[in-house]
Amino acid sequence: MAKKERRVEGFLSSFLSITYLLVFLLSVSVSLFSATAELSANYGFGDTLFSIYNEDIVNNRFSLSAELSYKAEEFEFLASLDAANDRLYNDSFVDSYYGGFYFSMGSSGISVNLGNANITFGKMHLSDVVDSPYSLFLSSMAFPRNTLRFSYEDSNFLYTTHWTELTNLLDSSTATDLRERYRGMNYKVYATKFGNFRFGYQEADIYVGTTFDLEYFANPIPGFFIQYVNDNGRPYSEGLGEANYVAGFFLDYSDNDKYAYAQILVDDINANRFLHPESYQNPDKIAWSAGGKLDTPFGTFALYHAGATKYTFQPSAESGNQQFYGYTYYSNFLYKQVDGKDMIFPLEMLYAGYKYGENNVAFRFEYESTAPKGLFANVEYVVLGERSPINAWNDSKSSVSGTHLLDDPVLEHRLIGNVTYLFTLPLNLSFNISTDLGYIWNKSVLTQADDGVKKPFLKPQLGNNVPYFSLTTGLNFSFSF
Repeated sequence: MAKKERRVEGFLSSFLSITYLLVFLLSVSVSLFSATAELSANYGFGDTLFSIYNEDIVNNRFSLSAELSYKAEEFEFLASLDAANDRLYNDSFVDSYYGGFYFSMGSSGISVNLGNANITFGKMHLSDVVDSPYSLFLSSMAFPRNTLRFSYEDSNFLYTTHWTELTNLLDSSTATDLRERYRGMNYKVYATKFGNFRFGYQEADIYVGTTFDLEYFANPIPGFFIQYVNDNGRPYSEGLGEANYVAGFFLDYSDNDKYAYAQILVDDINANRFLHPESYQNPDKIAWSAGGKLDTPFGTFALYHAGATKYTFQPSAESGNQQFYGYTYYSNFLYKQVDGKDMIFPLEMLYAGYKYGENNVAFRFEYESTAPKGLFANVEYVVLGERSPINAWNDSKSSVSGTHLLDDPVLEHRLIGNVTYLFTLPLNLSFNISTDLGYIWNKSVLTQADDGVKKPFLKPQLGNNVPYFSLTTGLNFSFSF
């Protein structure tokens, strides 16, 4: 048998083994509970988020996924596994056994309802308290990470504490400093409810040197005071020491046919404008988001806007440019590809909060049709300046006085639209087709910073204009027992 055939056979046997396992579990569970299994296959051509940041990305790609789920009043179970041949990651088994495919985890975990309380844990992506593609505290991009959430909600009150593993690097050569290898975060929500409104306080605490800190998760006191008390010692200093604390507020309204929200996040605010207006002015690090959707007889319409000032979500500390405390899943965005070349991890997938990070404004319009059902469309316009989620102050050695937003000499502009149609077929089959079409002006390029940190940043390049196009088709099969 040819080597290539053996590789393909190896991949197919592995994927089919997983599929058989799902079918077996379903057949055994017929008399025990009701479950749903989904199998899907997709073919894509053209651009992706990765191609915006990297050259020589595979244009043709296949992906397969298998999912098993069970949902009851008090318990929910989800397990999913994906396979793709887009060669985005360095997998030693891609060519030697799996015929060019690699496996990755889909969102998988367990959720338990205990009356008004809920506990959810697993390798999964959990959403922000606001329903928006521009949520600020938890990214709207589905990027599964190890997570644990406890939430309580009644007719008057909502409280959530939510841990997410940010960085847990196996290879010590990737990051020699333990603060860079092990990073975690905790997110909390305290909200009151009145009628159709909710108003609440949100915070996130990013710590380093470990992936989980029990006190940030279990102590309902805001993280600012946890850090302050423990750092000073009562009588001895405890905990992890330095952490990055971001906080903000949200207000939203919902009823049967409409939803609206506003949200703000503050990483750092300039108090000198009030206390010492004649002295150095610290840059404000603030992000905001607002929008909503409306159901009508003609379909659902939605409009969203968000933005963030320069340096928001960046790592920084009073003792200098430390690269560990950025509000990101990883403390770097460069990793090695199969051929040994550096690959840029798209920043929209890197940020743990607002997906576009710092120094930008974004606008998005969405539409979902009522007739025909299954038709979705959106268009998005984003303006981005210089940015680096891993290097405080980009290419400057220290902060630049005053607040800055899109004041760089060259700015990147993206205008991209999408149309998706999901068509239901007999025998539990569905077919989807999706296309993206747009243009990017002054696309950013990777630039090495000339500062003490020497971490790169993204800089818009004048005249670097490129079209954006992709086409994806897929078939999904689901069955329940």
